[in-house]
Amino acid sequence: MIPDSSPFTDPAYIAALERHGCAAPENGWTPRHIDGPRGRVVCYEKAHSWGEFVFDFELARAHRQHGLAYYPKLVACVPFTPVPGARLLAADDAGRLSLARELQAQAEFRHSGAHVLFADPAECALLAADGWIRRVQLRYVWHARGAGSFDDFLARLPGKKRKNIRAERRKLAGFAIGWQPGSSFDAGEWQRVFQLYASTYHMRGQAPYLNLACLQDWAAHFGERLQFCVARQAGEMVAMAFFFEDGDTLYGRHWGADASYDGLHFELCYYQGIERCLARGLKHFDAGVQGEHKLARGFEIELAHSAHWFTHRGFHDAIARAFEHERVALQRHVAEAAGDTERGAD
Repeated sequence: MIPDSSPFTDPAYIAALERHGCAAPENGWTPRHIDGPRGRVVCYEKAHSWGEFVFDFELARAHRQHGLAYYPKLVACVPFTPVPGARLLAADDAGRLSLARELQAQAEFRHSGAHVLFADPAECALLAADGWIRRVQLRYVWHARGAGSFDDFLARLPGKKRKNIRAERRKLAGFAIGWQPGSSFDAGEWQRVFQLYASTYHMRGQAPYLNLACLQDWAAHFGERLQFCVARQAGEMVAMAFFFEDGDTLYGRHWGADASYDGLHFELCYYQGIERCLARGLKHFDAGVQGEHKLARGFEIELAHSAHWFTHRGFHDAIARAFEHERVALQRHVAEAAGDTERGAD
C-alpha cells in the first residue's frame, strides 16, 4: 500500500476525531474502515449528511418521497474536513478498484449507496469508468504564482479589489494579530480558543463538530503544522482561526470571534494566511468550499471531486443525469470566472 502523507488521513488525525467522540456512533458516524492487504479506506456508516460538505439533502428527500430509506449510507471521507486527497489508499489502480468494490459490497444490503468524497480526480476518473457517478463542486484556492510579497499579490488584482482589500485591512489597526502553534497554549488559552471556535456554531444553533480534547490531541501530534492566527485587544484573545500546513500548502480550517468585528474574519481567515504563505514560501492556500466572496480577495475557483454509487438502479441512473448537468454548469462557471479574472487584471 502507498501511504497518503496528508495530515487529514494521518491515523492520528482520524483517531482523535473518534476517540473524543466527534466522529462516533452517538453522533451518527459509525466507523466502517477497510484495512486489509489491498489497502485502506477511512469510511463511515452515516445516519445523516452533516459534516460532509458534499450536500445531498435533496437526494435524501427524493428517497423519502418514493418510500425508500436514504440513511444509513456508506461514506468514504475525512469527517468535517472538505480537503481533497486520496481516499482509496492502495498501491495501484487494481488495488483501488478492489477497495471501491468492497465499498459497494458493504453497501449492497444495508445502505442506500456508497460515496467517496473530496477524492483525488484520478480516483474519481477510475471509479467513473467502473460505473460510479462523478460529482463536482466548487472550492477556493489561492496560488502564489511567483508573488514575493503581499504588495506583489495585490499588484496582479484589478484596482477595485486592491483598494477594497487595503481598506479592509486599515480598519484593524487596533488589533494585535499573531501566529502560534497550538502546542504553545496554556490551559486558559485553550479554553478561550475553544470558546471562540464553538461560538461560530452556537450562532447558527448548532453544536460544534469538534471538541477541546480533539484539538489538543491534534496540537500534541502535529506540533508546528497546526497553527493558530490570534487577534487580541488589550491583551485579551477576541478572535482566532486555525490552519494546517502540509508541504507547500496552507489549509484554512475554522474560525471564531467573541463579537462581530468589521473585516476581522477576512483578515484572520484570508489575508493573514496569504501573508504566511508568502513569508514561508508556500505556494497554495486552500480556503475550503463555499463562499464566492473569496473571489474578491484573490482566491480562484477550482473543482472538488466525488464519486457515488446507489444501490437502487433507477435512482442511480437518474442521479447520474442530474449530476452530469450540474457538472457541465459548474465547469462553465469556473471557466467564466477565470475569464473575468484575466479581463479584470490591470
